[in-house]
Amino acid sequence: MVESSRLVTLTGAGGSGKTRLGLQVAAELLDGTGDGVWLVELAAVTDSGDVPSAISAALGMAGPPSRPVLETLLDALVPQDILIVLDNCEHLISACAKVADAIARRCPRVHLLVTSREPLGIGGEAIYRVPPLSLPGRGDADPPGSSDAVALFVDRAKAQGAGLSLDEETIPLVVSICRRLDGLPLAIELAAARLRSLSLAGLHDRLDQRFRLLTGGSRTALARQQTLRATVDWSYSLLNGPEQSLLRCLSVFAETFDLDAAEAVGGEGHIEVFDVADLLGSLVDKSLVVAEPAGGALRYRLLETIRQFAAERIAEVGDADVAAVATAHSRYFLAVAETAAPHLTGPQQAEWLARLDTDHANLRRATEHAAGDPGGTAQVLRFGAALSRYWMARSRDGKALALLMPVLARPEAQQDPELFGTALVAAAVEACLADIATARQLGDQAVRLARRLDAPRLLIASLAILCTICFFAGEPAEGLRLGWEAVERARPLGDDVVLGESLSGYLMCCDIIDPAQVETLYAEAIACTRRSGDHLFAGILHNNAGVHALRVGDLPAARAYLEEAARVGQLIGKRGGHVSINLGWVLRQDGAPDGARSSFETALRVSRRQGEHYNMAYATLGLACLVADDGEWSRAGLLHGVAQAFLDRTGEPWQEPEAHYRRDSLEHVRAHLRPEQFEEVYARGLTLSADSVLHLSRSSIYPAAAADPECSRGDGRSRRSTVSSSSYGPIR
Repeated sequence: MVESSRLVTLTGAGGSGKTRLGLQVAAELLDGTGDGVWLVELAAVTDSGDVPSAISAALGMAGPPSRPVLETLLDALVPQDILIVLDNCEHLISACAKVADAIARRCPRVHLLVTSREPLGIGGEAIYRVPPLSLPGRGDADPPGSSDAVALFVDRAKAQGAGLSLDEETIPLVVSICRRLDGLPLAIELAAARLRSLSLAGLHDRLDQRFRLLTGGSRTALARQQTLRATVDWSYSLLNGPEQSLLRCLSVFAETFDLDAAEAVGGEGHIEVFDVADLLGSLVDKSLVVAEPAGGALRYRLLETIRQFAAERIAEVGDADVAAVATAHSRYFLAVAETAAPHLTGPQQAEWLARLDTDHANLRRATEHAAGDPGGTAQVLRFGAALSRYWMARSRDGKALALLMPVLARPEAQQDPELFGTALVAAAVEACLADIATARQLGDQAVRLARRLDAPRLLIASLAILCTICFFAGEPAEGLRLGWEAVERARPLGDDVVLGESLSGYLMCCDIIDPAQVETLYAEAIACTRRSGDHLFAGILHNNAGVHALRVGDLPAARAYLEEAARVGQLIGKRGGHVSINLGWVLRQDGAPDGARSSFETALRVSRRQGEHYNMAYATLGLACLVADDGEWSRAGLLHGVAQAFLDRTGEPWQEPEAHYRRDSLEHVRAHLRPEQFEEVYARGLTLSADSVLHLSRSSIYPAAAADPECSRGDGRSRRSTVSSSSYGPIR
């Protein structure tokens, strides 16, 4: 069905195996072709407006915060041959339906496999109703053990140590239990788990009572939904008081959590901390919590059905309990963030970034809890201060800035002026490449506050980020003044991290205004990161130093810098195509066109998947220049058109030295094509997609473009341009 229909929805009750079936289908279709198979887990998404963001995050896509996420997502998906599995859509059914419909209409090569308790209800949807496990027949033709439902029950019972064997006495009971559970895998597993404390006969009898108790629910609910709720409620009623209390508290987590986190929130259920481990183990034994190995430790999660059930139970207890658990959750993950923060600037950076990645969803939820609490202002500011480096190292979707800005505007936000100033700097960093006007306002405010407080380190950080903001705002002279003050104030501190950060922004402005001292300053800044182990800024500095070396014609140095930037980026898991683009220009200048093409194509694939039109433009420009170098004038004109179309979506001009490369290449293309032919191929390029770029960069034939053989190809000699002597800005 997935191969023949672009939208297939697996429907059925919670616990019927929709997700497992969807994953199996996806695994069998993952053959290494196209743009891959991607899983989008929506269980932890609570806001219907976040569905496009969740899909973008799973696919590693990002766009400008000022543009609707869905539009950015659709543009990125248009050229892709991809299968997306949208898992657990039932609680966001309307939003998922709208997004799926938009993708189906706009993206002709995207296939969707959806799991939901009900169909999306949109045109073109093919529905597959996931059946229950096979049950024993009424006759004697097939032995009961041959049915899937009975086989699963026996297997899970043995896993619980029950030692169940099928004989004349047990077969009728097992068959009856499986039938009463409608063959639903989750219900069967929950029932089998009870055999650790109940006899088979006791299980059979109690199950019957519990189903009777919970019949007659909502007429709109499916029978299997009622059956699953009966099963979950029955399992919950068998827990003792502390087990029930802990399960309710665990509903606060997004995605997975560890034992320390469970202990932190369990206290709100009036449970002794030392009891949480045993209680959590008991919930795992009873199949209400899933334990999963993770790097030599265990992490836990609640199945979404169980989480929603537990959330309903804690809401019934009262709003005070809900608030107390949310506060405990925020308090714990604030401690996680603040514990990690000092390590995000040193040699353990990669380890701690990975630690925060593991709890990314919980950190987001904890910050949202704090932001929604009138008394949580200080907590939100502390989250901003602690996570600023983490947000910088990972792709930013604008949500952190959206959380910080309203809280910074609260009157009580300035009760702790230095904390307020630190949060201003964090917000300015987030806004720097997204909203330069907001970034400038935040940076100015931070500098004024730091001067008034006479807070040296805060002032240095404020000056450094404002220097960088001025660079991107096209005010390098003002940035140079601010950056110089930051550097001069940082030197006496003897802190390599602070000095390295200060030099990073200062160098961008200095390279425009006073390039004579740049090489010495880069050596100093990189030495700072080497001593401190700050891989994040080492990557930034090596990239920018590589661009500088390219500009002045030192190709060996440029290549060495950029290869090191790529290496340290991999160490901390920082993805992005800008380093590959810069390396591509170096290889082109160094007479290695194959290596350059590979670098540009790598950058195009990465930026295309992430929806980064800025980097897509520069990668395509590189390919256009390479094709022109080979004398393939028509194809070069097409690719130049594609590159311009990508950049037009960003609203930004070409930067140097790439602007010079482009002018030089276009000059040669125009010289070898008739004016009307150039206009034709360039205009056609403006309409082409990213999908055609890789083909155009390698194929020597493009019939529609090569209207005039004499003009479409030159003498084949390379026409590599020289590096521009004009100012430049590092690829973002």
